[in-house]
Amino acid sequence: MTWPLVLVLGGCASRAPSAASATSPPPREPLVEEGAPLPDPTLAPTNREPGERIELMIPLIGGQSLPLSRLRGRVVVVELTATWVERWPETYAFYNRLIEEHGPEQLAVVLVALDNERSSLSPEPGTRGPGFELAWDPQGALAARLQAAALPTVIVLDREGVMVHAQGGGPAGATEILEGRVRDVVRASGQPSP
Repeated sequence: MTWPLVLVLGGCASRAPSAASATSPPPREPLVEEGAPLPDPTLAPTNREPGERIELMIPLIGGQSLPLSRLRGRVVVVELTATWVERWPETYAFYNRLIEEHGPEQLAVVLVALDNERSSLSPEPGTRGPGFELAWDPQGALAARLQAAALPTVIVLDREGVMVHAQGGGPAGATEILEGRVRDVVRASGQPSP
């Protein structure tokens, strides 16, 4: 019997196996049926489901942390990406334009770079306006928590922090799909209540 190889991103304290597990693993079904296709990172880019409230602590580029809950009352876009992703050069201009369209009181963007080197992010390829945060996560802790299947992985949260959309990779039309989805969520949720 062959056992599937499972790769887990993130750290866990190591411990010695118990006597029972040291002798033989318990019988169980394989995680992925042999010959079954792997999950599509475009259609299932994260382990989170629409309707789930997302609580994350975001490590900002300046060293401080931003709890996503602090952005409640606005629609929030979180993108996990890296400077080597093909779309990177246009990312700043795209999000600045999106925030300008809706206003920073309606929309917040958190761009999370997973690059290993901080120098990869400097100089920044443009100016970030109000409502646009840059985060740096070289260990990939956020990607691991969200089980991001591709870069970029983008999630959209409504004003209550509930995930309403996720997309992964850079398929043709990805930017237009994201822009349309953000526009729909901002319009559907209306003005935040005082």
